[in-house]
Amino acid sequence: MNASHTIPGAPTPHAHRAPTRRRVPLEPRSARRFTIALACLGLSYALAWLELPLEHIAPAPADSAAPAAAALAAALVARVLLGLLYAFVALRHAWARWATVALCLISAAFVAPMLPLEWRAFPLGALVTGAGLAAKLVAGVLLMLPLRRQRDTRS
Repeated sequence: MNASHTIPGAPTPHAHRAPTRRRVPLEPRSARRFTIALACLGLSYALAWLELPLEHIAPAPADSAAPAAAALAAALVARVLLGLLYAFVALRHAWARWATVALCLISAAFVAPMLPLEWRAFPLGALVTGAGLAAKLVAGVLLMLPLRRQRDTRS
């Protein structure tokens, strides 16, 4: 029999099946931590969008040299990219999880010392920023903990 002629309807010998990525469920404690971390990320993301209109209410410093349109465009792009990163975290990509942990911790390290000055200038903005920062910090700590997968007990 010639190998170049196959039976109609039969799979070809060199056909590769598309790899199916089955999400292995997490242990209940890990799943709960991951859900809380995603909720905290969602809260911080919503508060980041809330900061945009508050930026226009806040008293502007006299030496602000950046045009308002450029600053708004940069803020919009940053929030869209952050939302995309958080979507990859929700899809349980490890690289996105660790990038988010790093961004959350760096954000807490650099923004937290500025909160007292923001409080003196614009208390409502400091509340929104502080709440978003707290949510990021909680999410970062929860995402640092290991995500244990359920063991397959079917044997």
